[in-house]
Amino acid sequence: MNYIVSTLVFGAIVWWFALGPGRKAGDAMSPLTRKLVGAVAGGAGILLALRGRWDIAIVLVSLSAWLLGFKLPAMFDPIGRARRSEIRTLGLVVSMDMASGEMDADILFGTHKGRKVSQLNHRDIIVLASELAVNDPQGLNLLAQDFDRRAPGWREHVKFDPAAGQGAAAGMGEMREKEAYEILGLETGASEEAIRAAHRTLIARFHPDRGGSTYLAALVNRAKDVALAAARRG
Repeated sequence: MNYIVSTLVFGAIVWWFALGPGRKAGDAMSPLTRKLVGAVAGGAGILLALRGRWDIAIVLVSLSAWLLGFKLPAMFDPIGRARRSEIRTLGLVVSMDMASGEMDADILFGTHKGRKVSQLNHRDIIVLASELAVNDPQGLNLLAQDFDRRAPGWREHVKFDPAAGQGAAAGMGEMREKEAYEILGLETGASEEAIRAAHRTLIARFHPDRGGSTYLAALVNRAKDVALAAARRG
C-alpha cells in the first residue's frame, strides 16, 4: 500500500515540477542556487532511500530533478518538447509558458526599456500601450488580452485599433527556421509530432475565435509550416 501511495505522490510531484505551475517557482532562483539546492536535495533523497524511507526520498529526488533541469521524455509530455514560445516584434520579446499559458514580455524601447511587462503597474501599462500603439501595433496586438487582465480599462486611455498590423504576417519577409522554432517553443530538429503538438497548444491560445488575433494565428501557422518543412528535410 505504501508503494502505491508513493507512486501516486511521485507522479503528482513530477507533473507539478516538470509540467505544472511548479515549473515557474524557480524562475527567481539563480542557476548556482538551483544547482546547490538540487544537489543537496538529491543527496538527501538517496540517503533516505538507502534507509528505506522511499516516501520522503521520492519527494526530495523529484525536487532535485526539477531544480537541476529535469524534463519528462517526449513520449510522456503532452506538449512534446515545447516549453516557452518566443515572438519578437519591433519593441518586444513576448514569451508564453506553454504549460500554463501565461505571457510576459521584455520591453526593448521607450519609457520602460529593459523592464518586463510583469514588473509594471497599471499606470505603467497604459504608458507602454500608448507607445506600442504608435511604434509597434503588432506588439500591442500580442499583449492586448494580457493588458486587459493586468490593467483593466487601459483601452479607455489608448487609441488602439485591434486590426492594426494584423495583416502584416502575410507581408513579412521569409521566416527563418530559428525564428519558427522560437515561436513554437521548440529546439532545432524537433520531430513533426512535437511541432504539431506545440502548434495546437499555441493556436488554442492565439486563435481569433478564442480572443486572439488574425496576425497571431497567421504567425503561428506560418511557424508550423516552416518547422515542418525543416523537419521533413531531415
